[in-house]
Amino acid sequence: MTQLIQIRIAAFSAFLVLSFALTLFVNAATATGSVPQQVDSGAGSDTNREGYRVKVPLPIDGQASASVRQALKRISEKTSPAAQRRNRPVVILEFDTRGGQTGRGSELEACMALARYLRDPDLNRLQTVAYVPQRREGLGWDNDEAMPGGGLNGHAVLVAIAANQIAIDPDAAIGKAGIDDKSADDLYREIYRSIASQGLTTLPVSVALSMLERDQELFRVTDSEGAVSYVNGEALREMEASGKPITVVTITPQGNFSLLTGKELQDFGLVRLLPESRTALARELDLDPSVLEGDPGSAGEWKPLLVTLPPFIDSRTATWVTRSLKQQLGGEDVNLVIFNLGENLGDVEACLRIGRLIASYDPDEVRTVAFLESSVRGPAGVIALACNQLIMSEDARLGGDYGQGEVVNEDELSGFREEVKRLAEDKESDWSMLQQMLEPSLVVTRYRDPKTGQTRLLCNVEFESLEQPDQWEALGPIGSPEGINALTAEQNGLARTVVSDIEQVKKFYQLDEAIATLAPSKVDRRIAKFAEFLSSPFVSPFLLFGAMFFLSTELSAPGLGVPGFLAVLCFGLFFWSQSLDGNADWLEVIMFVIGAIFILMEVFVIPGFGLFGIGGIVLVFSSLVLASQSFFVPRSVNDLVEMTYSFVPVIGAGLGVLTAAIVLRNLIPRTPILRRLILQPRKIVDTGLGGRTDPEAIVDWSNLMGLTGETATRLNPSGKARIQGKVYDVISNGQMLDQGERIEVIEAIGNRIVVTAKPELKSS
Repeated sequence: MTQLIQIRIAAFSAFLVLSFALTLFVNAATATGSVPQQVDSGAGSDTNREGYRVKVPLPIDGQASASVRQALKRISEKTSPAAQRRNRPVVILEFDTRGGQTGRGSELEACMALARYLRDPDLNRLQTVAYVPQRREGLGWDNDEAMPGGGLNGHAVLVAIAANQIAIDPDAAIGKAGIDDKSADDLYREIYRSIASQGLTTLPVSVALSMLERDQELFRVTDSEGAVSYVNGEALREMEASGKPITVVTITPQGNFSLLTGKELQDFGLVRLLPESRTALARELDLDPSVLEGDPGSAGEWKPLLVTLPPFIDSRTATWVTRSLKQQLGGEDVNLVIFNLGENLGDVEACLRIGRLIASYDPDEVRTVAFLESSVRGPAGVIALACNQLIMSEDARLGGDYGQGEVVNEDELSGFREEVKRLAEDKESDWSMLQQMLEPSLVVTRYRDPKTGQTRLLCNVEFESLEQPDQWEALGPIGSPEGINALTAEQNGLARTVVSDIEQVKKFYQLDEAIATLAPSKVDRRIAKFAEFLSSPFVSPFLLFGAMFFLSTELSAPGLGVPGFLAVLCFGLFFWSQSLDGNADWLEVIMFVIGAIFILMEVFVIPGFGLFGIGGIVLVFSSLVLASQSFFVPRSVNDLVEMTYSFVPVIGAGLGVLTAAIVLRNLIPRTPILRRLILQPRKIVDTGLGGRTDPEAIVDWSNLMGLTGETATRLNPSGKARIQGKVYDVISNGQMLDQGERIEVIEAIGNRIVVTAKPELKSS
């Protein structure tokens, strides 16, 4: 029995030794790459960490604080407490500063509750990153002092300080935590000091307090050994009194809240992460960028809309898409827009316009998806890549030469490259693949970072613009004249998944009911054809010719009649057709209306011809030029060529005025039918005594012509004057004359007497 036990112990010991040796072998093999790794799909990397994105509404109130805490609790509960610290799941707390909010007005109690929860031991299994993105272009700043990049202030700053790290756009700013309070008391100071001093703090206590109080100066002190510290005025004076050599840099003077941009925070060594987009932040944290995408359907069901685009996408299609989506997304009925693309071709500018529209949508509110049913080549590929997600059918292809040579010539490409880069910035992605849709010959290479496993698709120009291009290794080009097939697109992170038809797309998003479809109707197509006819270079000049001709006819005989109606109709058709063509907008219409008002003021209200008249003419003709072209300022040779054609309608308008002047003087009064359309001038008859008179005039003061007299009242410019002992109602020729000044009659028609000053004549 004893021998049997000894044998069993020896066997068990041998098993332990073998197990330990096998474990060492597997670990060594894994480190040297002998053990097969997970196949790199290109969408991310083998070493991608688990990540989450939690949106922090601004300003923070009790409800917002509770919602964020609940989201953090759910993430923490499904994370193992034994997770290694360096591989902890990352939670991005994205403050909603993109929409122009800054956190001003946040409730201190709500912010304090959320900040304390971030310091809770249960959240040690997570790495929290406070992310302050840049404000979207065109939105205002709700603070007293404008900051171009936006940022975070108010007591919402307390939440950012409580996170493990702060990530902030270089141009955004953080600070002014106490801007909502007249002064900070001891309780406020203790709250900020407590949060800033706990555990892995993001900002030193002195920096946090300088953001809370105006009277807290902030200095950066470097001692003789190179150690850096941030102190207030009192601490600085103690250090100076010690006599040790120090170097002092003033960050915030007394009387101001600390407000530091991302660049300043990095220069001071206070933050490390300065991402310019969500994608850049994901790369820096070794996260798959898809984890930072918005999920508008997470709070409830998807509300889908299927948009079917016509075979050829032109400017009228872009206008129809813009108008239709604005109507559909105006309420809260749609949060998922699926663009159905298949064998689509398109105009470059129209496709870029739709792409910019898609990229402008907040992914937290609307998810955009492109479904490629078949091959999509050329500019239409820009629409597909502008969406949040791309889904391809098994036989679909993306990009490539579509059989008509180069999509656009070099002159056009030079103007569109900047547009593509701006679209990529809005989408927070690289621009090389977007550019390849317009330029199939562009070589795009797949690069990989060996340290993180992250992959990017870059052309040579974009690759050379990287801060550290040497850390990336080339894996080979992507794309071909035949385009990118579905499997390659999925492996390289371009496509989310591959399906067989639109029904599988519905299953992918768990859409049970029928999807509302948005497609041009027969009426839409007929209207588009009519607008295309009116906006053509052969018709639009005649519209403006007729408009100016009828307008001149109406002004020659005031009274809104047939010519006035026809003029308004021609102008309306011109601007309407150019609007559907994607050229005219409210700017051009407002410029035209203001210009017309200025001209009318000059003619009927202000005597002479000066600033209002010249300015009105410039505004009217500028509006007509801008309404005839698709750009505001020419940026390429192609734009300059198009601009020359924009002057054709303006020339037509000028010819209309000239023709009206000739016709009104000669033809219309002699034509029995046409002369009924205008008011006839009063007839001047011969008296038979060598004179001419107006039989319709009530009074005839022509006998006063050339006589002199003096003003009986002040002329402003109308008033009374005494001529040959009698007082008459007169009007000056634009001058303001005081009472008693000498005047001369220069015009006397009917009962209208026009006088001018005669300063050289003195009253007797």
